[in-house]
Amino acid sequence: MRRISHEVISDINITPFTDVVLVLLIIFLIATPLLMMEGLKIDLPSQNKQAVTAAKKPTFITVSITANGSITVNDKPCQLSELTPLLQQMIKSDPESVLTIGADEETLYERVVKVIDSARAAGVEKYVLVK
Repeated sequence: MRRISHEVISDINITPFTDVVLVLLIIFLIATPLLMMEGLKIDLPSQNKQAVTAAKKPTFITVSITANGSITVNDKPCQLSELTPLLQQMIKSDPESVLTIGADEETLYERVVKVIDSARAAGVEKYVLVK
């Protein structure tokens, strides 16, 4: 037969308390270096609003290439052989011009590369390929 004890258990189980303390310790060990990190100190230049408003907007020269290979410069038809002198003339009048080259999906890459080569031969320094 079993004997029933009526003694009061006065021991405190500290295992759950220890688990909570260890988890909090780990969290603080991970979070503290993140809070102490400082960013790079950079002195940014101040912006001169007058210079921004006085800046000249670039002129765009648009070259389009159709699927059959025909070329237009600012919506005017042009042959590939005429492209370099025409672009040279346009660049001389405004050296800050930006050339935008757009081609049809069906256009051969070879044709686009020839247009880029003509633009470089004309002295175009800034060009953008557009869809």
